[in-house]
Amino acid sequence: MAPIRSILASRAVTTGLTLIVCFSLFLFTVNFSYEHTDYRDRQQEVQDTIDVKLKSHGVDRELAFVGRSGRNTRQILDRAERYYQRILKQRAQWLQELGHGESNFNPWDYMFWWWYFPASFNCPFDIQRVGPLSDGGKWICGMSLYEEAPRPKCVIYSFGVNYETRFEGEMLDRTECEIWAYDASVKSMGPETHGRPGAYFRPYFVGDRDYVDAQGIQWKTLRTLMRENGHDWIDILKVDIEGAEYPTFNAIMDDFGEVLPFSQLQIEIHVDKKSIAFDQFLTWWQRLESKGLRPFWTEVNLHTAINFKTPWASEYSFINTKGPASKNLLLRDFEK
Repeated sequence: MAPIRSILASRAVTTGLTLIVCFSLFLFTVNFSYEHTDYRDRQQEVQDTIDVKLKSHGVDRELAFVGRSGRNTRQILDRAERYYQRILKQRAQWLQELGHGESNFNPWDYMFWWWYFPASFNCPFDIQRVGPLSDGGKWICGMSLYEEAPRPKCVIYSFGVNYETRFEGEMLDRTECEIWAYDASVKSMGPETHGRPGAYFRPYFVGDRDYVDAQGIQWKTLRTLMRENGHDWIDILKVDIEGAEYPTFNAIMDDFGEVLPFSQLQIEIHVDKKSIAFDQFLTWWQRLESKGLRPFWTEVNLHTAINFKTPWASEYSFINTKGPASKNLLLRDFEK
C-alpha cells in the first residue's frame, strides 16, 4: 500500500488528475452552454413565429395565451358563446326530463329555480367586486378598463338605490364615470355619493311607460331618461327594483330592438310568487338571451334564503355581446 500512496502523492500524478478534472469541467461547460444557447434560440424562433402570426391578425402579444396562437376579444367571446350554447342544451334537456309543461312541474323541486340559469359565460377581461361584501356589492367585468378611463365619458345608471350607495361611491372614487341614480322611494342618494360631483339623482321610478301615478310619483322609461340626459350608451346599468324588472325590461327590449344600449347589466332578480311564474320567467330570460345578454356571475341573496327559507332573489351580472366596439368597451381589442 505504501508504494501506491507514494505514487498518488507524487506531484506529477496530482497535476495530471487536476488537468483531467479541469478539462472535464471545460467540456461540460461548453456543452451546456451550447445546449442552453440552442434552447434559447429555438424558444426565440418559436416566439418570433407567434409574433408574426399575431401581427398578421392585428392582435397584441399581451392578449395571447402562452403556448397558443393569439386570440382577440371577439375570438374569446366566440369561444365563450360555444360553451354557453352547450349550457342551453343542458337546460332544455333538464326541463324536458323533469316534466316542464306538466301540471306537477315545480321549479323548486330537485333542480332549484336558479340552477336552470347558471352564470356560465366568460367575461373577456378582469372581474372585480365593487361595493360592500354584503348585499349591494356587484361583480364588474373589465373594472380595470373603467379605471384607465379609455373613453372620454363613462356613464352608469342606477335604478333603485335606496340609501345603499356604497357601490356608487366606490365607482366615483375609482373612475371618471358619471352616475345617474333614480328612486322615488327616497329623497336623495346615500352619504357615499350625496352632493358629490358626477353623481346625479332624480326621484323617479323607472318602468314600462311614462306617466304619473295616483300618488303623484313620476315614472319614466329608460329610453326617455337617456333622451333627456343626452346619452346614447350606458357603460353599466345597475337595477334593483323589487320585481318591477320584468315589465321594465320588456319595455327596454321593445324600445331598443336588437341592440340594447348598455355594455353590462347588474341586476337583482326576484322570483317570489308575487313577481312571476316559472314559464313567464323562462320566456323573459330567453328574450334577454336573444338580445345578446350573457350572465357571467351570480350570487343568491342569502337574506332571502335564511330569513324566508327560499332563495327567491339572486344577483346576476350580464355582459352585452352586441353593439359597436366604439361604444361597448367590453367588445374592444386593446393594443399597445
